Amino acid sequence: MKIKRHIQKETPIELDVVEEKIEKYLKKNFYRITERGPGFVIFIEDELSNRKRSRSDYHTRIGEGKFVFDYSADQDTIVELIYLTDISYNVFLATLVCAFGIYVNHIVMPIVMSLALTLPVFFKIIYLNGHVFEEILEC
Repeated sequence: MKIKRHIQKETPIELDVVEEKIEKYLKKNFYRITERGPGFVIFIEDELSNRKRSRSDYHTRIGEGKFVFDYSADQDTIVELIYLTDISYNVFLATLVCAFGIYVNHIVMPIVMSLALTLPVFFKIIYLNGHVFEEILEC
């Protein structure tokens, strides 16, 4: 189960430079480019990479997505990121907690725990909306 989100940013940097920065960002963070065309780059997480980082960066990574770039009317570059965030693990944990709560006849515990298990999903979406383009433009 995945959530689809859109982020759009307008920057005064030229289109070619933005494409280079996006490619550097994707290589640096171990994403694999699956398709490239005029005005877009489609990528997925490269799970077969020999990445030295721990999996603790789960909340700051994009699962898979597409960068779309174009010029605006005032010659700025518009970059749009359409990404999919996987929430299967969180849904599985929430379902497991609810089933356990029903089994022990406790009504409040599954509700509270399900809310606690959805917080990481909200944190990931908020973090990505605020920081992805900053990281790309720093590359």
